[in-house]
Amino acid sequence: MASLHYEVLTDPAPLQVPVAGEESQGSVYVLVSNPTMDEVIWYSIEIRVPCGQAGGDLTARPKTITARVERNTATKQGEEPIVVWDDNTGVLTVTARPNTLFQEAGSMALVLDGFPVSSTAGLVLLRVTERAANGAFVKKSPVTLSLLKQLPKVPRNFRPKQSLVTGGQDVVLQWDGPDTLTYRIQGPDGPPEPVVPTQGTSGWQWSPAAGQEPKRDATYTLIATSPGGQQPGYFLTTTVHLRSPEFEGVTATRGIHSPWVEGTTDEARIVFTAQGAQIRDAANDLGTLSAARADAETVTAAWVRGRESDAGWIRFPSDGIRVGRGGGSDLGTVTADKISVNGINTQWVGDRDSGKGWVEFPQSGVNVRKDGKQDWGTVAADLADLNGINTKWVQGRTAADGWIEFPASGMNVFQGAGSRQWGTVAAAKADLNDVVTDRAQVKERLTLQGGLTVDNVLETQDGPPRLIVHGRLDAEGEVKADRTVTVTGDLTTLGMLRVQGESRLQGKVNAGAHLSVRNAGAWIMHTNDGNVAVNGDLRVHGAFRSDS
Repeated sequence: MASLHYEVLTDPAPLQVPVAGEESQGSVYVLVSNPTMDEVIWYSIEIRVPCGQAGGDLTARPKTITARVERNTATKQGEEPIVVWDDNTGVLTVTARPNTLFQEAGSMALVLDGFPVSSTAGLVLLRVTERAANGAFVKKSPVTLSLLKQLPKVPRNFRPKQSLVTGGQDVVLQWDGPDTLTYRIQGPDGPPEPVVPTQGTSGWQWSPAAGQEPKRDATYTLIATSPGGQQPGYFLTTTVHLRSPEFEGVTATRGIHSPWVEGTTDEARIVFTAQGAQIRDAANDLGTLSAARADAETVTAAWVRGRESDAGWIRFPSDGIRVGRGGGSDLGTVTADKISVNGINTQWVGDRDSGKGWVEFPQSGVNVRKDGKQDWGTVAADLADLNGINTKWVQGRTAADGWIEFPASGMNVFQGAGSRQWGTVAAAKADLNDVVTDRAQVKERLTLQGGLTVDNVLETQDGPPRLIVHGRLDAEGEVKADRTVTVTGDLTTLGMLRVQGESRLQGKVNAGAHLSVRNAGAWIMHTNDGNVAVNGDLRVHGAFRSDS
């Protein structure tokens, strides 16, 4: 009989035999204890482990086993035993250090772990050989420990065949478990569905029925129960992720990150690029964006058109924009309340009503037409700033206003009323080379800088300035000259001729009436009624003749 007590434990308990394509890890714990209150002289403990694929073998890969001592209260500190695992022979040897004792009521656990369990179910026997003192002798005591390997009796490894699938129709769930249990799958919605009792090539598998495929990430629960209800149920869960999930609504407080978003029934998509977003149709060509309103800072497009097939459109060539209509290439019409442009190139411009005025642009300039026809129209403006105007005539805004025509000789100004009655030109100043007129009326002052000539009547000359009268000068009022008056012909006055300064007469002086010569105050000489009276001295330098 052995001096020490031996027990064996496994993890899992019992050890699980792997199914095809799997590996089942296991651990063995041999608990060695002193069942007495006396110290035991011991030398070694040897455990022989069977290795291979048979039902009585623990593992087919002994090199994977790691051996150690745990929970050691059998020896004092510093007196730990020596542990050796021989993976060639499959023997674990635990040797006591010299002069050490197995403490009273002490124990230690010898651990073998990290190995894959062999593939055949059965009972494994571990052969233990104890070497301890028996009086003056060393006694060898054999001990046999047994552990069980069996096929799994509970479901395990519940998993999707592919954790990330393209669509719900690709969902396949797999698990391992005995066929003595009843399995049901609980999806994200609806009651649990029974699983048809057929196994796949590597265990059980199940897929959702048509019409029940998930549209987004889904978590499934495997429910396994014994037919008689003698064992408790087992519940395992797994989750399947879809590459293209569908949502009734999404609320994201921190944004959504996705390379693209696709529709469900109609498979158009929005693709996110480094520059922004692209709308693609089901064929992955550029698609159509429909919205009640679009608010964008910049729109880049080859062309824009209305929703109807015969609606107008706008194209964007390199030189600007082109507005067209219908399905062809005919140019269309731009209708706007206001347009602000730097320039307009067009053959003509007209009112919205085709029967109103319009403007055409020939090579020579601008033509204004009326009534939608080729008849000349009227330009109405508050102000016109032009380099030149070529027109037959110009008139005020109403038919009663004056008008101007432009014959080859110059221009004519007419009154608005009547038929070609001469009109009046009113101006603050007129700068003319010549004035040809039947008559002229100056309301205030007439100033001539270059002189005045009245044909065959009078003229002015420079150096010194003088007025030359070629005919008779009739002065009904007073003629006053502050300086010298020279008359080369006859000077006839109907009234009084008064000379304030010196008077030189080179010809005859005929006075048909009274002739008086005065100084500053009194008279000097005068004639009256055939008499000549001299008031003062009479000096004659030549002959003096008297007929009587």
